[in-house]
Amino acid sequence: MMQQALADAQKDTSVHNVMVFAHHPVDDPAETKSSQLGDRDEVALIENMLTDFRDSTNKGAAMVGSHAQIANVHRVQGVPYMVLPSSGKDPYGTPDRGGFTGWVDWSVDARQNADEQWIEANVRAFAQSITLTAPVSLEVGKTAQLSGGIVQPQGVSAGTRVVPLRYPMSVDWDGSDNLAIGSGKEAVEAARDAGKVAILDPRPRTLTALNAGSVSVSVTNDSMRAYTDDSSLAPITTSKTIQVVPSTGDGPDTAQVETGS
Repeated sequence: MMQQALADAQKDTSVHNVMVFAHHPVDDPAETKSSQLGDRDEVALIENMLTDFRDSTNKGAAMVGSHAQIANVHRVQGVPYMVLPSSGKDPYGTPDRGGFTGWVDWSVDARQNADEQWIEANVRAFAQSITLTAPVSLEVGKTAQLSGGIVQPQGVSAGTRVVPLRYPMSVDWDGSDNLAIGSGKEAVEAARDAGKVAILDPRPRTLTALNAGSVSVSVTNDSMRAYTDDSSLAPITTSKTIQVVPSTGDGPDTAQVETGS
């Protein structure tokens, strides 16, 4: 059935990319490997079929599984294989390695071929509360490390599972109008020229002060609070305000972070 489906997709000009969904993933990211497909010859066959399809058609191919309940992605010869997180029951993995509850919002760009960014996954974790750690003040020219996490419910009850604000969870960073978000030297220079007070690089979660002023940084997550009224369904947002002060010209480029929640 899968072989025929791939053959049909290869000939069909209206099909630009292919996604395969299965209950069990080809590989369990946990050390126990207890939730992956047990027949490893079958796994090799699946991987070869998807790789051959990608190479012969230049159409994208990806495979998604679950059961292992650890948000994870790995690639075999350019084909991504993703394990979905648990949507409700307790996950198997630790929170820092993808063991959290949530869901994945897929975006597919049919204009891109297999060698380009044709697919993106927004890994959205559920939160009952969010903490964000940031400096109270930061000198112009210095950089601070931001951190924090979301606290997840235990089923439908309050819980204590803390998931760090980083990969594999997608983090929705935002802030005031005078905050720039971007990576690389060009982004920093463009933000400085635009008069932005600071720039946030979401990959390493670093905040660089550019000009004196006050700037706010915020994080937003899907809500899974106990239902009291419709307002409890709204996304949860936590913000921090940082005062950027003129540089004294002394000390290292990296600021010591003062914690807070």
